[in-house]
Amino acid sequence: MSNPFDDPDEGSSGMLLLRDDAEILEGFLCPICKADLKTPERLTAHVEQQHSEEQDLLKSLREMFSFAKKKILNLDETASELARNLDSSLGQGEVAVRNPRLERYATETNKLIIRLDKLLDGLPSDPDARKRHEQSKVPWIDGKLVKLCPSCAKGFGLTRRQHHCRVCGSVMCDGCSFHLSFDEARSIVQPEMSSKDRDSSGFRVCEHCLHLLMNRKEMQDSRSDRPPVTKLYEKLLQEKREITPDIPMYEKIIGSLYEGDAIYRLSDASALREKIGRAAERIDNISKAILALPFPQGSREESLKKSIRLSCIAYIKEQMLSTPPLPAEDEIKKIQARKKQETARRIERERRLALEAYERYELQSESYATNGSSSSSTASTAEMTNGRFYPAPATGTDQWSGFQTATVNVSASADPLIDQINIVKGYIRQAREAMRFEEVETLERNLSELTQEFYERQRRNAQEGGGPVRN
Repeated sequence: MSNPFDDPDEGSSGMLLLRDDAEILEGFLCPICKADLKTPERLTAHVEQQHSEEQDLLKSLREMFSFAKKKILNLDETASELARNLDSSLGQGEVAVRNPRLERYATETNKLIIRLDKLLDGLPSDPDARKRHEQSKVPWIDGKLVKLCPSCAKGFGLTRRQHHCRVCGSVMCDGCSFHLSFDEARSIVQPEMSSKDRDSSGFRVCEHCLHLLMNRKEMQDSRSDRPPVTKLYEKLLQEKREITPDIPMYEKIIGSLYEGDAIYRLSDASALREKIGRAAERIDNISKAILALPFPQGSREESLKKSIRLSCIAYIKEQMLSTPPLPAEDEIKKIQARKKQETARRIERERRLALEAYERYELQSESYATNGSSSSSTASTAEMTNGRFYPAPATGTDQWSGFQTATVNVSASADPLIDQINIVKGYIRQAREAMRFEEVETLERNLSELTQEFYERQRRNAQEGGGPVRN
């Protein structure tokens, strides 16, 4: 039935009222052409372009969208603020509940461990003496005051006897009690000590005390028992820490040999290179053992062990296998001989320069001296020319000998400097055997200084014409 108040034209067009079978449209619809523009921006642009004459409609759309946007943003801010407050309040509530509970459990467990330690201290083997010892350490509840078992709520009688917990002193029946072996008790009290007790008996404890003590034992075991991958990786890191300083030391020894220095020997480089090779083999074997550990496919552990293996391969290839090879022994001998010749020529040149300077000084002094002093100066010059003021070089590192004139008689047993030189040589030999090449370098330099001091002392004694200086 039609509405008698409707305009016939408007009712026929269906602009204001919908028929019962009309389709319901949803979305961002244009009020004029009923087109769905999908988004508010496209709807606003459509009205501006296609229906520009409807300025009031355009203004209404903008106000409506602005109001809706503010409303939605306000709701989002309120929701996020509520979520933050809710999360913070939940966290505070959890902490407020958890901390007192953990503190209570920790306090009770520590109290039980202290009592357990007292029970184990001086525990007698006789059953009667043991019972008296247990009652003296932990106060027991009077059994007359307890009529029912606290755990199973069954009454005590001739068939159900009372038993006391040795740790807390509470009363329970036989079915609700447990036994804590002496070995487990000692491992809880002293985790670092593990001893197997032959006595199979133990302490009778209640369920509550056993639960607290076993939780502490599981925590201790979790700290001490590490997974195999952790143990192998720590062993791998230890191998790397031990061999890492030897790699630059080997390169330093090779460079010193090529420079002709006598501090290191070719055997030192060979022994150190062999040590690096053995370490590389051990690192490779450990990384292979880590790779062989069974882990689920696609897990983080599977990816971790592959990464460890690849890093070990890269370390061996870049750090250990890239070291320079050992030089030939003939080549090193030629280099050392050439350097000795250069050193000898340099010393001879310095000796000639010193002699010339001394002769010039004597010539200047002769103009003011008498004939006697002139002849003495000539004798001194002859002594310098013969080598009395300049010691001869040592015959070798192990068989060294200082220059001695006819007037100098050095006794090795009487000169502490010679004894000190021999002691340093012994230290050098021990350091080479232990492959402590940094100490070898330091000791070789000390030996060189001591030898130089010995030669300098002989030169002064020869100049003065006296015996050796004794300390």
